[in-house]
Amino acid sequence: MKNILILLAVLFFSSVHAQYEWTPAKVILKNGESLRGLVKFPKHSGGLISIGSTEFKYKKNKKGTTKKYGSESVDEVIFGDAYFATVHYKYIPIKKNKSVLMELAVRGKANLYTRTVLNSYSTPHVNQNSPSKNHYSPSTTTYYDDTQFFIIRDKEQKATLIVDPNSFNNFILNAKKYFSDCSEIVLYLDNDLYKLENIRELVADYNLLCE
Repeated sequence: MKNILILLAVLFFSSVHAQYEWTPAKVILKNGESLRGLVKFPKHSGGLISIGSTEFKYKKNKKGTTKKYGSESVDEVIFGDAYFATVHYKYIPIKKNKSVLMELAVRGKANLYTRTVLNSYSTPHVNQNSPSKNHYSPSTTTYYDDTQFFIIRDKEQKATLIVDPNSFNNFILNAKKYFSDCSEIVLYLDNDLYKLENIRELVADYNLLCE
C-alpha cells in the first residue's frame, strides 16, 4: 500500500494539473460560449460519495466577480502551461446524478480520466511516560493529495473507478474485469506486461488493439 501511495504521488506531480488556487484557464460552455479568466477547482475527499462541491469558481480577472459553474452548463475547462501543453478537464459521471471534474489522460474508445483527491493518514504517538508500553496518546493526522483513475467508454452511463488509493482492490483484477472484451489485453495482464505505472499505456493499447 505504501508503494502504491508513493507511485500515485509521482504520477500526480509528473503531470500537468490545474492548480487548486486561481489559475488561468479557458472555460467552454455547452451553449458554445467560451470564457477566459481564472479558475479555482474544489478539493474532493475521494470515493464515490465525493464530499464537497462539484462546482468550480471562475472570475474574469483578479478583481473580477466570482461565479460558480457546474456540470449543467460546462462542457470543458482547458489549462495551459509555459511549454504550450494543454490539459483538458470534463465533468464525468461517477454515479447517477453525480458528475465530477476530471483530467482527460487518454482519449479513444476508452477514455482514461484522473482526479486529485484529498487523503489522510494518522500516526499514533507512544506515551513514553506510561507504565504500559501499549499506551498511546492522541494521534497526528496528516493530509496529502492523492490520485484516482477512472475509465469510461462511449455510451457508458458512468465511469468505472479502476485505481483508488482508498481501496485494497487489485489494479490487475480491476483491469481484467473492465477489459474482458479484449482477450489480447487480458492475456497481457495475465503475463504481467502492465503494472500500475503503465495504466496510460494500457488504455492506449486497448484503444489501438481492440477496435
